[in-house]
Amino acid sequence: MLDKVTQLVARRVLSNELKLQKKIGYKLVFKNLPKDWIDGYALVGMTLTWHSYGLPIRGLNYFTVGSLKNGLSSRFIMDSDLYQAWLGGYVFQSKKRLYWHSDDYLRLAEADQEGWLRHYGDKAPGMDFGTLKKVDELIVSGKKAQLFEWVGVTQSDVGNIDHSLLLKVMSDGMAYMMNTLTPGLKLKGKNFIPKISHVTYQELAISGYMILVNINPTTKAVFYVCMVGDNKPDHLVMKRLITKHIQLAPI
Repeated sequence: MLDKVTQLVARRVLSNELKLQKKIGYKLVFKNLPKDWIDGYALVGMTLTWHSYGLPIRGLNYFTVGSLKNGLSSRFIMDSDLYQAWLGGYVFQSKKRLYWHSDDYLRLAEADQEGWLRHYGDKAPGMDFGTLKKVDELIVSGKKAQLFEWVGVTQSDVGNIDHSLLLKVMSDGMAYMMNTLTPGLKLKGKNFIPKISHVTYQELAISGYMILVNINPTTKAVFYVCMVGDNKPDHLVMKRLITKHIQLAPI
């Protein structure tokens, strides 16, 4: 019975997100993802999360995580190269022209990460994503864009407490949405629920890249990728991921 209710809610939520996507007029597309990533994506509405963080915008989050190992995404496996890694992006709009500093765009990810950690039972999420350092000018789908790198700290979403019913329902909903958006994935909610760990929400060094795309004065896109640690090989991998495997497309 609960599964049927979860699917009904997930179907309604996804329908609303697709309507917002159409209103914004742009979406993100993932192309030829490496096999160590789930070859599909989740689509999550961010408007309420951003509003609660003081960001007066509406928009969507497109993301994927590490592929499955023994039925669990490698995002939640501590000895995996993609432990706590993200790949995705946001498309959003404001009612008025945005005059943001580059670091203001980090607040999109901070709000997102804080909400995610709370869903996973972290009652006092902590993070500092540092500042963005510009490394290149780009053209993305005919739009001017800038590539930035950053280094910061966050907490993991793996803890030693029992996971809530809400997390189980949300994970089932996310699996349903990903399967609907990318038929053939056959994901299950349990693929996104980590095993209980003796290490609780540990603080981690994290680094990544962001691409800021200026679609028009009130509509922007942000691509993101990050991994635990800060070593040169990972940076080369991340730079390729964010520049080669995510695209902006008009609706």
